[in-house]
Amino acid sequence: MPFFVHMLGKDARRRIIEVIVSRRSVGEAAELLGVTPAAVSRYLSGRTHPSDEVVARALRAAGGGELREIVDVIVDEFLDGVDSLVQWLVDQGVPDRRLARGLEEAAARLRLASRVLRHG
Repeated sequence: MPFFVHMLGKDARRRIIEVIVSRRSVGEAAELLGVTPAAVSRYLSGRTHPSDEVVARALRAAGGGELREIVDVIVDEFLDGVDSLVQWLVDQGVPDRRLARGLEEAAARLRLASRVLRHG
């Protein structure tokens, strides 16, 4: 399982399940994810969130269009995190601005890669 799955927040996990369900019934999604339809309904309502393993199954099962949508969810999640970290570093007056600059550059590369995936 990719390590980044563990770092995904509850909202991103719910949005990934929404992508999976958008192209199939709740019952089909549940079977694909190895959970009950009731569990899928709880994920969608936000009452609970899918485990790392369920998210990893969703990633493995996603087709072309679904995968692009899921990549957008993941990229948005990580970019928000990087932006937040950079702002926190600046607010804390971190003396070595190279770290903040490096994070900003990494975020810019991630944004570019995401745009390429969407359009190509």
